[in-house]
Amino acid sequence: MSPAIDHLGKTRIRQLLAAVGSIPAPEQPAGDVKPYDWRDPHYLNSDQLNRLAAIMSQASARLADVLTRFFNREFDVSPTGVSQHFGAELRRCFNAGESYCMAFGPEKNQDKGPDKTPPACGLFAISSQTTIDWVSKLLGDADSTGDPNRSLSSLEESLLSDLVAAVLDVFFTLLRPHETLRMCGRLSKGEPPVRFEQTEEICRIAFQVQEAKKDEPSDLIFVLSCSRLAALVGKTPPAPPRATPQELSQILMEHLQQMPVTITAKLATAQVGFQDVLDLAPGDVLLLEKPIHEMVELTIEGRTVFRGRPARSGGCYAIFIKESQSVGTTEPNRPKAPGETKKG
Repeated sequence: MSPAIDHLGKTRIRQLLAAVGSIPAPEQPAGDVKPYDWRDPHYLNSDQLNRLAAIMSQASARLADVLTRFFNREFDVSPTGVSQHFGAELRRCFNAGESYCMAFGPEKNQDKGPDKTPPACGLFAISSQTTIDWVSKLLGDADSTGDPNRSLSSLEESLLSDLVAAVLDVFFTLLRPHETLRMCGRLSKGEPPVRFEQTEEICRIAFQVQEAKKDEPSDLIFVLSCSRLAALVGKTPPAPPRATPQELSQILMEHLQQMPVTITAKLATAQVGFQDVLDLAPGDVLLLEKPIHEMVELTIEGRTVFRGRPARSGGCYAIFIKESQSVGTTEPNRPKAPGETKKG
């Protein structure tokens, strides 16, 4: 290629590059970015929450049938919300001071023995006013405007417990065969008899109940650990990490090696009279009850582990270890390796 052609070629290339660079690059449309708040739990994703809401919609008709059967009146039941919370926010899920609660949990595992009852994993809550309305209807009282703060009689509590058991049976049926749950304890007012870890993900499921041709609806609240709903909505729970016995042994040994241990040097003791103690003064000599040829004891938690001779090192008291109490042998003198830490 001649120099002229080479020069024209380079010029042309620069012009083309300048022309291409002067055209602004088309802006890429922003993708569908969903907001993510780390302060909210995300155990179940949006698809799984929608699937759970659809399952709860199917339960609405069954709940309505239960209420209609108990009260001999038509009821409409509809799900109003499915939300995730942390265990520390349990008080936000319902008003504990104005609600009656029934805890539920997994059935007792026969392999764990009769005394190994699993802890509760969820609760069912209804307001105090709804409770009074229900017991009034169950007793055939048309007037259900009683005091919501009054205590329930044994008869009222028994009737209400039967109704709550039927409602919970509908909810438990939805979770089978993935989860087999049962009621725990009795229906009680106030703080729920269930405890969640502060960072444990829990799910709140709410239903609205309204008697036909009535204007005052009431709420049914179910709260349980999100992990209990994982299989129901198609989420595979994370498998617990499995460590081999060798790995567990190594982890334990590393932990033990880092633990600080206090070693106490026990020189000797002396028994003197009380008056002799009062007469002691600077300059006196106190005779200890140990011959010079006997060694000093090194103890850990009151147990003698080594014996040795008093010494000094670097301006500090030291003990030159001569015996190991655990093995009952005398350690031979050996030179220290370069850089080895002195013991004692």
